[in-house]
Amino acid sequence: MENGCMHIKLINTTLAESGYDIPVFGGGHYCFNLIHVTAIVCLLLTLFSAFGVIILLYKSKAGKRFMKWHKHERFLLYRCICDISYGIVHTLDHVQIVITKDHIRPSGLCSVYGMLLVNICLSESLFSLMSALNAFMSVYFRKDVNFGDKDWKLLLLLSLGPFVAVFPLSFLHVFGPNGNFCAFDSVKGVIANTILCTGIMGAVLIALSTIYVFTWYRIFTESRNLKTNLGNSSSVRKATLRSAKAMCLFVVVYIIQWTPITVYGTWQLISDVPYELFLAIVLMTNLSGVYSGVIWLFYMSNKNSVSNQGHGETNLDMTARKDRSTNYTEQRFSNK
Repeated sequence: MENGCMHIKLINTTLAESGYDIPVFGGGHYCFNLIHVTAIVCLLLTLFSAFGVIILLYKSKAGKRFMKWHKHERFLLYRCICDISYGIVHTLDHVQIVITKDHIRPSGLCSVYGMLLVNICLSESLFSLMSALNAFMSVYFRKDVNFGDKDWKLLLLLSLGPFVAVFPLSFLHVFGPNGNFCAFDSVKGVIANTILCTGIMGAVLIALSTIYVFTWYRIFTESRNLKTNLGNSSSVRKATLRSAKAMCLFVVVYIIQWTPITVYGTWQLISDVPYELFLAIVLMTNLSGVYSGVIWLFYMSNKNSVSNQGHGETNLDMTARKDRSTNYTEQRFSNK
């Protein structure tokens, strides 16, 4: 493999003052166009898929107010909005690099791209954690996580939470070119990059994986037990488990999409990152909207098995109360 297609170790960049003092990754080699063209194609697929899912969601819910949608459908819309934001920012980034064959200039624009990109990534992390928490609470405690009227608590967390964490970093000048696109500067942002990619994102992935395993185990065991129970209470509980499964999908796609970044963040601290691994990361991280499309297809394939009773949304808290009420009624009749 030619040296131009190897990602240099961060330790080798310490003599430079900023990422602009380091040549753009792969410059003058075939791998430059391969990486950026691959990224652009994946990002365009992400935008097309995310916009398509939003259109299909609204068409399938024609005549219903947004807050009457099932929660997992609203969550899918929120995810698609994150996908579109990520796709637009990252596409502009890669396109300019392909055209100029250089880092994004002026430096202020690259800093803005980097800050926005990191902000969106943190929003997706929080979103996946909330999805996992909602599923976990519903199957173990039969409670719905209250996101407030019109989901304002969730939306406030996703928009302001990452911004509060990221904005102060802009004053430390840690955002800039990392050799491939704009994120953390490959010189000034080494520590911040390590904390995010290896530390925070690694912790999120471990937390999500742990919650997912416990949640799915409970779903599996309860679903198996409910197959022999044909009562009203079992029907209500099955609806709750189906909704939890839908929430778990957000966790699965997040783990698939972002695990390579944690591997990459750890690997580059030890040695050169193989070109093939980096290309795989480009593919997996930039197909976010496609994963949302897969979630939509899964919903459609199971549409007939998802409860559509009531006024639209299957509120897990209401389901839990109904479940307890039904069990209480059955116990009263059995005692007579």
